[in-house]
Order: sequence, then C-alpha cells, then structure tokens
Amino acid sequence: MGQDREDGEDDDPDMTIEAVPTPPAVFREEIRDAVRHEKGLVVKALLMLAVVAVIVILRTLYFALQARGDRSWHG
Repeated sequence: MGQDREDGEDDDPDMTIEAVPTPPAVFREEIRDAVRHEKGLVVKALLMLAVVAVIVILRTLYFALQARGDRSWHG
C-alpha cells in the first residue's frame, strides 16, 4: 500500500512504466566527449598534485638541511 492507500495494481495510466528509448547517436557522442574531457581533467589534477608533492618534499629537505647547517650539497 502506498501513501494514498492504493495498491497500485489497477489499470491507471499514471502507473504505467514506459521503456526508455535509447538516446540518439549525437547524445552518445556528446557523452563520450564529455567523459573523455573529464578523464583529461583528472589526469591533469593528478599531475598537479604530484608536482606540488615534489615541491613540498624538496622544500622540506632544503629547510631541514639548512637548519642542521649542512650546506655541502649546495656546492
């Protein structure tokens, strides 16, 4: 029973479920292009995170060595 106290088993046309037609080829192509674009953004974001991680690690090492007074790697 639903909230309206109906069992939903009658021939009411409002209760029929129609099959969803497949989208035209144009929509499938747009979806494929959008997914490809989003994947490209994910790759770019991961690359930028890797670059930031390398910068943070190098900066941390630089300041750690500088705090110890070890400047032998500067040349």
